[in-house]
Amino acid sequence: MLWLHMGMPKTGTTALQGYVRQNKAPLADAGLHYIEAGRRRLEGGGRPAISHNIIAFHINQTNKSMDPFRALMAAEYDVHSDKTCLVSSEMFYSCDLDRLAQVFAEIPSRALRITYYCRRYSDFFEADYKQRAKNGRLDASASEYVRDRLAKIKADPGVLTFSAKLAQIRQAFPGVLVMPMLYDRAQMVQGHIVDDFMSRIGLPLPEVEAGDRPSNQSQSRAASEAFGIVSRSMGRKESRQLRRRVVDDPVMVRRYDVLEPDERAWLDEYLTKEDIAFKQEFFPDRPNLFEPVALSEEDQRFRRDTPKEYDALRRASEIVFRMALED
Repeated sequence: MLWLHMGMPKTGTTALQGYVRQNKAPLADAGLHYIEAGRRRLEGGGRPAISHNIIAFHINQTNKSMDPFRALMAAEYDVHSDKTCLVSSEMFYSCDLDRLAQVFAEIPSRALRITYYCRRYSDFFEADYKQRAKNGRLDASASEYVRDRLAKIKADPGVLTFSAKLAQIRQAFPGVLVMPMLYDRAQMVQGHIVDDFMSRIGLPLPEVEAGDRPSNQSQSRAASEAFGIVSRSMGRKESRQLRRRVVDDPVMVRRYDVLEPDERAWLDEYLTKEDIAFKQEFFPDRPNLFEPVALSEEDQRFRRDTPKEYDALRRASEIVFRMALED
């Protein structure tokens, strides 16, 4: 069996990939083979990358044939077809799926499974905003970006619904079983992506501590925007290095600070209605695809354009710039 794991983005994919690569030997003993085709450049050499992003880059950045990847994928799977094989890249979720399907054209459809984690719409919106901010890829203020993005989603909900993505996957991979999962830590095995994923694909977790690691804390919007200034002025590499540092200041760590409460409620309700059929097919026993967000009193009072939020950005910027000067 070959499992094609395609994200979605911001659902713990890197943590899963890191665990799989770091524990190659014990996982192999348990029956898992992390496919190397697509983790090495076509010219070969070097240690395989943590993910199969090389395939996605090939799709996104070139018009070249997928045949070399197809041949390598088929040959490696033939050798390891008696094991549980894994291919993983969160970039697959948004790439050209027809071209991606060409890579797996020689894998029998009955031997292929496609899976991905579905994250609550508003949580994904927030995580996506912060990632864009950290990379210095925002050309407007937070409120301008949020309002423009919400208007586009209202006009075309398919850009974010799971039903639309499912239809795209099934068109590109006819006859292949698609098995989406929910990114809900409260419902995950051991509350962790690694334990949950291995359980879902039917692989016994070897005796290595996978689920005991704390999850990464969510950086605040203020911190994300401050790191974005570093990305634009000093480069993304420098920004990434600074972000790896642990900063013990509450202004740097926060959730629910991108969408205002009424925007968050509208987005989740609007897209949930669009995904009723998706929920009924895959999660019929759940009363809702996602439970409503239980915001604290402080989070309910959150508004973006206030003196408090401007002060948070100032304080976060001072911390980040001080770190950059110390480097």
